[in-house]
Amino acid sequence: MTDNTGQRDAADRFINATEQAKKALEGKYQRKFSGLGAAVRHAEEQRDHVVRQNAAALHVLVDLRNVIQHSRVNKGLPIAIPRDDAVEAMERIGAHIEHHPLIKDFMVKNPAVLAPNSAIEEASEHVVRLDLSQLPVYHEGSYVGLFTTNAMARWLGNAVRSENGTLIIENVKVAEILEHVEQHEMPKFVGPNKSALKVCETLSKETAPPAILVTTDGTAAGQLQGIVTRFDVARILREATVSYP
Repeated sequence: MTDNTGQRDAADRFINATEQAKKALEGKYQRKFSGLGAAVRHAEEQRDHVVRQNAAALHVLVDLRNVIQHSRVNKGLPIAIPRDDAVEAMERIGAHIEHHPLIKDFMVKNPAVLAPNSAIEEASEHVVRLDLSQLPVYHEGSYVGLFTTNAMARWLGNAVRSENGTLIIENVKVAEILEHVEQHEMPKFVGPNKSALKVCETLSKETAPPAILVTTDGTAAGQLQGIVTRFDVARILREATVSYP
């Protein structure tokens, strides 16, 4: 393969990727766009999660696309030849636009769970060993509640007061800790095909729940598949966002 052929192939791949992204946005919004730039602007106005998350890279790549598409070709080559990273970035963004990143691909799978009759020692051991602030509580596959370290701290404060400064933890079960969980500590439930970026947006709000539980049907009655907390947001955004240049 000659250098010219390789450069033409790179340019063709890049243009094809921009067309893929434009067509995906046309399909999503059921309208035609004059070009990728117009499609991106419309998607931003509609608060499209993937486009907004990749906006900085997209604006650079749209400019590059316009230069390639509208420049005079000399000996089969446009005035600008996209680098490999530009081609790969456009292809990845196009793929994300066409198939939004789903939370099932980013959640913590098969999370540790507690039972209502689990001893507080077991819960504490999970908190320390796994560095967790919350654990789902299930009884025979049915959701019971969300054990949180904040609830445990409230129980602790109440237990010390009621025992006149003496803490007795013998036979204390997780069910007793759940009685101290407050309303704002209730988790939300989503299905495995929920947009990963939408979940991150929910967890980034000031009123975010302590955790989002991913279940087979997106309800508390579904089988637990995974868990996502605000501590996962940075990782998910890093993995689901394409950086260029």
